[in-house]
Amino acid sequence: MTGQSVTTLEDFQLSMLHAMCAGAPVRATDLLDRIGATRADAAAAERRWWYADSTNDFTSIAEYESAWGIPVAERIERREHAEIRWAAWDLTFWPDFRVEWMEVSLHRRLFRQIVRHPDSPPPRWGSVADLTPWSCTVNEFHDSPFAPADHVDGFGSVDDVAFFRAIDPESGEKRVHRVRFDFGLLQSVEPAPDYVWKL
Repeated sequence: MTGQSVTTLEDFQLSMLHAMCAGAPVRATDLLDRIGATRADAAAAERRWWYADSTNDFTSIAEYESAWGIPVAERIERREHAEIRWAAWDLTFWPDFRVEWMEVSLHRRLFRQIVRHPDSPPPRWGSVADLTPWSCTVNEFHDSPFAPADHVDGFGSVDDVAFFRAIDPESGEKRVHRVRFDFGLLQSVEPAPDYVWKL
C-alpha cells in the first residue's frame, strides 16, 4: 500500500476512533455519526496510518509540520548533550485533548502521548463511576488517587490493560478493576474476573 498520500491529522484521529469502536463502542459510534463518518471510513484511515506512506513512519517533528501544519504548542528543553522538543496538535474529535510528539536530538525516533488541552477542566476522581470513556489520559490516571495500577498487557497504542484496586460502587467493597486504554485515552473500566480479584 505504498505510494499513497501522507495521512492527515484527521486520518490519525479516524484511526484512533476505529480502535475505540472495540474499546468504547457506544461513544465511538456516536462520534462517527456526529462527524459524518462510517466504520469503513475509520478502518480505511487506520490502514493508511499503519501501512501506507504515512505519518506513522515519520522520525521528526518537522515532517509532522509539513503534513499537519504548524503545531498549536511547542517547547524545547536541553538536557546535558541532548535537545528535547515537544510539539502538539489539537484533536478536533476530542476537544479536551491534544496529541503531542517528543523528539530527542540523539535518537531517530519520536514519542507520542495524548495530553489534556490547557483550557479543559481536570478529570474528576470521586469514585470509579467517574472513570467514564475518554475522561482522562493514561498519564492522568497513573497520577490519580486510583494509582498504583499494574500494567498487564499492551504496548502504548491499542488495548493497553491494567489492574487497580478501588471501591466497587455497587457492592461498596474494595476489589480489583480492569482499565483499558487506546492511544493513551481511557476506554473502559470494569470489575476484574474473580480469579484476578482473589490474587
